[in-house]
Amino acid sequence: MKEGRKVRAWAGPGLGTRVIEGRSWRPYQPDWFPTPPFSEYVSGHSAFSAAGAEILKRFTGSDRFGAAVTITEGDLGIEAGVPALPVTLSWPTFSAAADEAGMSRRYGGIHFEDGDIEGRKLGRAVAVAAWDRARGYIEGVAGFN
Repeated sequence: MKEGRKVRAWAGPGLGTRVIEGRSWRPYQPDWFPTPPFSEYVSGHSAFSAAGAEILKRFTGSDRFGAAVTITEGDLGIEAGVPALPVTLSWPTFSAAADEAGMSRRYGGIHFEDGDIEGRKLGRAVAVAAWDRARGYIEGVAGFN
């Protein structure tokens, strides 16, 4: 897709990110786990994550999440010694966690931007419909369609 163009991307184990030829792009994944050979569809991970975030926001009445995880030195599993120092990932909101889950599919070369963004939209829309239906049952006003 980017052949003939320069892109800033991961250059390979131990090389970090650089400007490279588009045809040399590779996903940030281990060699034994290549980019899947399927057409672009909406990202299931983006959809599930956005749906979960939307339901949790509605259930708790807040988008506040406040979770974090620390990746220790050398524990990433894609390149030896990466990260060189501990890295803490944190998500102040459910929405931020869902957005990062969607972005991970792009970093891994699984989806393009459209598949991620449309997956998030789909997930939120499904969550709203599911929440409204569940509330109807809880409140005793939902019918069977």
